[in-house]
Amino acid sequence: MFKCNFKVLLISIIGMPFIASAQDDKLCEHLISFASKSKVGKPLKVKLINDWANFSKSCEHNETEEGKEFCNYLIKNTSTEFMNLNLSRVLSCSVNDFNFGSVHLDKISGEFSVFETPSLNQDITLNINFSIGDDVIKDFIEINAENEPVE
Repeated sequence: MFKCNFKVLLISIIGMPFIASAQDDKLCEHLISFASKSKVGKPLKVKLINDWANFSKSCEHNETEEGKEFCNYLIKNTSTEFMNLNLSRVLSCSVNDFNFGSVHLDKISGEFSVFETPSLNQDITLNINFSIGDDVIKDFIEINAENEPVE
């Protein structure tokens, strides 16, 4: 029930015309590769941060090789101007059957967990935390991959 309602909410709030489908987006391959390297008891985390005022972005990777590799991809292949597009791309990779509408996004923040990501081991959970459009903090998307074996 929650999963369905959350998808409807995201479709209503984030929806934006999207050029490529998730299958064509290389971000999905890199996200899956990054998350797949998570080990039991050793989660991986990256945080993509946009500094719209200076038209720049940065990426924190917790000093892990896996994080550095994913951050290098994110810096080169994500929007500096439109963090909502970056979030839309991450969501299209993470949530099965996610569709986008045409609603303009001004401000949103939240966090959620995805327990069944297509093409990802069922033991790996993606925890996504984000804030877009806040006047006080810079826009960001934080992705945390945790490997917790399902019993």
